[in-house]
Amino acid sequence: MKLLLLIAVAVACVALSFAWREPWIGGVGLLVAFVAMFTDRDDVRLDDERGSYETTKSVRDMRRRDR
Repeated sequence: MKLLLLIAVAVACVALSFAWREPWIGGVGLLVAFVAMFTDRDDVRLDDERGSYETTKSVRDMRRRDR
């Protein structure tokens, strides 16, 4: 949700820079876009991170290949 909000603010700032002919507003928009890009996290948990006893298929395949 935070990423979507920051991107919306960045797009609004860049659009306002064209409407008001103030280039510094576009610069602020680009800075907000960079902040949004670098503070985005991947919140998707993998099967191995869930603490389950079952390992993923890719881990089982790697272990079986070494034998």
